[in-house]
Amino acid sequence: MSDDDLLRRAQQGDLRALDRLFRREWRPVYGLIYHRVQDRAEAQDLTQEVFLRALRGLDRYEQRGVPFRAFLTTVARNLLRDRWRRQGPTLVTIDHAAHLPAVTAGPEQQVLTRLTADQLRAHLATLPPDYQTVLRLRLIEDRPVAEVATLMGRSPGAVRTLQHRALAALRSRVVEEGVRR
Repeated sequence: MSDDDLLRRAQQGDLRALDRLFRREWRPVYGLIYHRVQDRAEAQDLTQEVFLRALRGLDRYEQRGVPFRAFLTTVARNLLRDRWRRQGPTLVTIDHAAHLPAVTAGPEQQVLTRLTADQLRAHLATLPPDYQTVLRLRLIEDRPVAEVATLMGRSPGAVRTLQHRALAALRSRVVEEGVRR
């Protein structure tokens, strides 16, 4: 049975259709949330809240070419945004950054891996405050560009440019340090 059929039946009160639909979509929603919060218990709680909110808004959901998964993703992102607003920014120190899972093996992660926490802290301290902020939010805390843009009061494009410049400045300081040794 297609998602559209299940959704129509669920909107008409068919609990079995609702159960099947939610079981199909649980894993992708949980994965999205877990990627952001990095805590299983919290991700499970937030995933449950997403489905409760979706259930409350099910009668108002109209397909109009938008897949149900996209609707759930929007609910999940709004829930995460609300959570971050309530909690405020979570500060992750450089010392704790080593314990965060590596998301990519790109050049940024390679720089973080090569340097000790003390070396990285010393190099970051020489950067302008905006560079320090964008690197902490994007690389250490692994926040999405859109969220960093909101926190810093800039456009997403400006955040990407700032991050690129900050990494270039950090890279040049690391290279200078290596040449001096």
